[in-house]
Amino acid sequence: MSQDQKQETINVHLPQDLEYCYRDIANIFVGTGEVTFEFGNHHKSAPGNATISNRVVMSLANAYDLQQRLEQALMEAQEAMAREMSK
Repeated sequence: MSQDQKQETINVHLPQDLEYCYRDIANIFVGTGEVTFEFGNHHKSAPGNATISNRVVMSLANAYDLQQRLEQALMEAQEAMAREMSK
């Protein structure tokens, strides 16, 4: 985020019955102005086959924000695991 941009605070509502889904496939397509993520699963009973179950479309700015947040979260998780292993 550039210094000229203001950071906006928003309130996020998370419903108690929010559904969690396991996905082991991710495809990413970058177009002009948007990024499309597809998520799915391999078929356990039919090797070599998979089903795409979810598609998420984000603006380029939001996709860059997601990338930065994911990098930070993964780095923190890796550091925590290294600390646990060194005990």
